[in-house]
Amino acid sequence: MLRFRSTPLLLLFCLSAPIVAASASGAEEVADLGSGRLVLVPVNLGVRANAEVEPGLAPVWQEMLEHFADGERPVTALERTSAGALWNEIVAELEAGGQKDVYAAYAGFAKRISEQLDYEKIVFPSLVLRKARLQGSGAYWDGVHRRVDSPLVGHEAVNRITGEDLLVYRQGLNGDIAAASLHVAVLDAGGALRFEGAGGLTVLQDVVAGEDRSDAKLDVTMREDAFSDRAELREGIVAAFRQPLPASQAH
Repeated sequence: MLRFRSTPLLLLFCLSAPIVAASASGAEEVADLGSGRLVLVPVNLGVRANAEVEPGLAPVWQEMLEHFADGERPVTALERTSAGALWNEIVAELEAGGQKDVYAAYAGFAKRISEQLDYEKIVFPSLVLRKARLQGSGAYWDGVHRRVDSPLVGHEAVNRITGEDLLVYRQGLNGDIAAASLHVAVLDAGGALRFEGAGGLTVLQDVVAGEDRSDAKLDVTMREDAFSDRAELREGIVAAFRQPLPASQAH
């Protein structure tokens, strides 16, 4: 049996104002976060973010803090450097015992935090790369819908395959496009996984016309401002606690 050391921790806590998680509509989340103290772990503490979603780490974390900034439930947000040091220690101990499962690390981390802070639930958020389904002028994934315009809609030379994943036709698009989602794993103080879900944040690509419109060429480019819409980020955060996700699809 693995035994975690009970040495004093150097983890720093940033105590926020009392907060409660509520959806934009005021309804309760599917995730039961309880009424006691909630701990927020820095985004992608234990799961490396794909390069495509890295620009969203800071804005999504800030939006999470602000989302939980008005209410009655007490919340503690963990400081990244100290939390990272504790995470690395737990992972090293697990690997020494032959375990490399991220959920075992989540559980160990939750238990270690409970040794120095009385709390009810702890949230591990991660930005993950997803495929959004394009249909007409919209992209659909993980509980959200985003508008995606085709510059060639109505072009007489359309109705053809562009690349491997995208069908362009006169009325819109059909296929897949890169998107980002927020995955959340919610554990209790004893390390038991109580909920995990995913909410769509933003489409990562733009569909643009080629230089010569007469050729009906279409390109897909990465968006530089993908994480700039705070309303989209907030909607995705709310959705993450309302869209249950099987563990096998988490990371």
